[in-house]
Amino acid sequence: MKTPFLILTALLLSACAAQWHQQTDTLGKSRYLLNTTHTSTLPENGLKHISEQNLQAGDILFSSENSAVSLGVRAVNLSTVSHAFIYLGDGQIAEAVGSGVSIRPLAESLTHSNRMFAMRRPGILPADAEKMRTFAEAHRGQPYNFFGIAKQLPYSITRNVCELPVIPRQVRHLCLNSLALVQITPFASDERFFCSQFVVEAFNRTGKPLTNTPPEWVSPADLMHMRSDDVPAVQPVVALEYVGHLQCSSSLLNPDCHEAAVTANAQPAAPNGQLAWAETKAP
Repeated sequence: MKTPFLILTALLLSACAAQWHQQTDTLGKSRYLLNTTHTSTLPENGLKHISEQNLQAGDILFSSENSAVSLGVRAVNLSTVSHAFIYLGDGQIAEAVGSGVSIRPLAESLTHSNRMFAMRRPGILPADAEKMRTFAEAHRGQPYNFFGIAKQLPYSITRNVCELPVIPRQVRHLCLNSLALVQITPFASDERFFCSQFVVEAFNRTGKPLTNTPPEWVSPADLMHMRSDDVPAVQPVVALEYVGHLQCSSSLLNPDCHEAAVTANAQPAAPNGQLAWAETKAP
């Protein structure tokens, strides 16, 4: 009796969104492949190293660090990122952290992270980015949504049932929405934000949402998996485009940074230390 229970437990803890993809070879024969979410921050076509000059206002930044909180968030979500925030332009970012909503220099954030990369929602114009800045300034100092994070913890575990590879995509989305409706929505937190909730709400204010899913249901990992070469658990309005990495560190789930770092080290250094590469092993 123990073996089936252990297998089921392992599946639940390691569950990730999956979908079948039909592929036709050069002989015209079709076959079905099972695609799953990509845990690595690197896209399928490889890493692209960038500096702040490559960013546009309205880009979404993802990061992780070697802190206990970051490690805990990544462990619960089986992800390589623990934080999501918005690049406002002019070297500034807007984010929701433990001290509340803040606007600060990107360079400051880089000093605290060991992995950071950017993605972009197609169709965002300077006017849209300005609306995000207005939203961030209006909510600067707003308290952090600790209650929302507390609700995310059980949801992050129970949702694995919906993300087993055998669950069809339509059923998966219905399952996730039903769980979130029961576990999160009845206790909605008004005008308090955690990081990914803040990002989703900022895009909602532009009229060009990232997803039609309520902001409080979305984790940083959910945002990351909205990219074009991934399998999202939370359905995006439009797939996000990979911009590149400002920092990269190798780990079990993110194994290819060392090779990229060797190439990047041969490049001229970016100004103000904006391009940083770490070979430290980090989960």
